Amino acid sequence: MSSIKAVLFDMDNTLMDFVYAQVGACRAVAARLGRGNGLELLDLFIRSKGEYEGFSVIAEYMASLGIYDFDLYFECCEVYDRTKLDLIKPYEGVDQMLRILRNMGIRTALVTNARRANAAIRMERTRLRQYFDVIVSADDTEWIKPDPRHLEVALSLLGVGPEEALFVGDSIQRDIKAAKCIGMKAAYASYGDCNFFETRDERPDYFLCKPMDLISVLEGAAREIDLQPIAVDYQPLQNPFFIDPQVQRRL
Repeated sequence: MSSIKAVLFDMDNTLMDFVYAQVGACRAVAARLGRGNGLELLDLFIRSKGEYEGFSVIAEYMASLGIYDFDLYFECCEVYDRTKLDLIKPYEGVDQMLRILRNMGIRTALVTNARRANAAIRMERTRLRQYFDVIVSADDTEWIKPDPRHLEVALSLLGVGPEEALFVGDSIQRDIKAAKCIGMKAAYASYGDCNFFETRDERPDYFLCKPMDLISVLEGAAREIDLQPIAVDYQPLQNPFFIDPQVQRRL
């Protein structure tokens, strides 16, 4: 992998555990309303086709319970946002991995479908901003992943070609397919994949079980893989993330 001059990263569930933070935020809203355990609200976010942070989902949830009130809705939005930011944290090994990339002289870019303000506050909160040369958010281009032009914008800003870069992401559809479409190598961050409705029908070049596995890839200690296509459509709230007792205790 000595030809790799730059690594592009997805943000949520690749660098930081966004699902953990969102589950906690949904539970905090449910606690404020005195209704349920928050998984019903999380289900609405999952079904919202990309509106993972849209406050309209909270309004829809409250309306479905028959308890919508503007002042209470505004308070729940604040509870959701505050709790999510309090809980957001990088995966173990991410900080070390990014420091090593810096020492290797490899340029880095963040390419996220999150809005600029949300990306900025999460990167500052997790103290990861210092490691990135370029950040490309949903507000910075006309396209977002899985459109590969979102990645091309970052490549242009870094001054490297797709054959000189590697993309790391947790989503087969949004990240891996987009990268391979333009001739980039793609590393699948399996440790963060909670894409419930996604079909796994693409072969990544590398399979990462933890963030530090990326360093092994770049140093040539990890071989390319040939995964068989896997088509699995996860159903909401039936992912092992929600039923594993150890994970439940953590949340």
